[in-house]
Amino acid sequence: MSAAVNELCDLLQAHANRDKVVNLACYTLKLWGSTANRQELMTASARLAAARASLRLFDDAMALKTALSYGLGSQDGSFWGTLGMAGSTFTLAYLQLEKVAWLIDTGVIAVSKEVDFKVKTAHKLFWSLSAFVGFIRSLRSLHATADALKAPEPTKCAPARFTQASLTTTKLLLDTVHAVSWLPQGWLWGNALSTQQAAAIATTSAVLGLVVHYHGKRF
Repeated sequence: MSAAVNELCDLLQAHANRDKVVNLACYTLKLWGSTANRQELMTASARLAAARASLRLFDDAMALKTALSYGLGSQDGSFWGTLGMAGSTFTLAYLQLEKVAWLIDTGVIAVSKEVDFKVKTAHKLFWSLSAFVGFIRSLRSLHATADALKAPEPTKCAPARFTQASLTTTKLLLDTVHAVSWLPQGWLWGNALSTQQAAAIATTSAVLGLVVHYHGKRF
């Protein structure tokens, strides 16, 4: 019991890990609420989603640090380097647009319905692009770990690395599907999924996020 409590405390101590737990709770409640047609669960999910969005207002420093650490991506070659830079740019743009959307929703700034729609559409677009770039880049890691696994004398951690890459790629694919589903109708599969379907995809992704976290601690 003590070990479990200590593990939970360690998990919740870091913001990024706590966000994974809140994310899982948020979408589990949304899936449950949409399946059972219980509005109180949908409201609870929305409250958690709003809390996560508010905390993301302070994520710029970490996103900027990641972008600066990656630099121009010359170490990954022209294609992958450019893609890596694009991913960082999309993430930073997404975070800035989320701030604008938050200011609009809270009434700090007043805009027309048309501007509000454009800001929130752009926010969802950059969210989708960031998720998609993350997914494409993960395919490279998956390919590399697959090659390492097929080597004549693979390392002991090769199977675990391949599993980790597979889990990560699957999660990022689900994230991309979920993000695009929030776009307006007519944009790929935007607005084509039901609330229950979108929540199921997001919940599965959230579960995989924790699985990736704990599996990564094993090697």
